[in-house]
Amino acid sequence: MKRIIAALLVVLCFASSSFAAFSKKGYIPEGDPIKYSGLKVTENGVNIVLHNTGDKAVIFNAAVTFIGPRRKELGDFYIEKTMIEPGGEAVFRNLYLKGDQKLCKSAESLRWTIYLLETR
Repeated sequence: MKRIIAALLVVLCFASSSFAAFSKKGYIPEGDPIKYSGLKVTENGVNIVLHNTGDKAVIFNAAVTFIGPRRKELGDFYIEKTMIEPGGEAVFRNLYLKGDQKLCKSAESLRWTIYLLETR
C-alpha cells in the first residue's frame, strides 16, 4: 500500500509541472535569438516585449495561441512583421486578442507559429 501511495505521489509531482500556467517571460520555441517578456492579457488586448539577444538584426513575424486544458485553443494574437536590432527590443501594446480574455489569462501554455524569422 505504501508503494502505491509513493508511486502516485511521484506521478502527481511530475504531472503538476506539465500543467503550469504560461510564463510572462521566456524563450520562443524555434525562435532563437528572440525571447519575450512582459506578456500580459488586458481588457484592451495583449502586451508583449520581444528581445533580440543575438548580434545581428532580426525580422520577426508570428502568431501566438493560448492553449487550455485538453489542448483546446482559447484565443490568439498576431505579431506583425517587425525588425529588431541586435540587443534591441520591440514593444507591442494592445494587440488584438481573438478569444475570451479571462480564459486566455488562465491558459496552461502558449503555441508559437513563426511566419518569418530572418537574420540580416
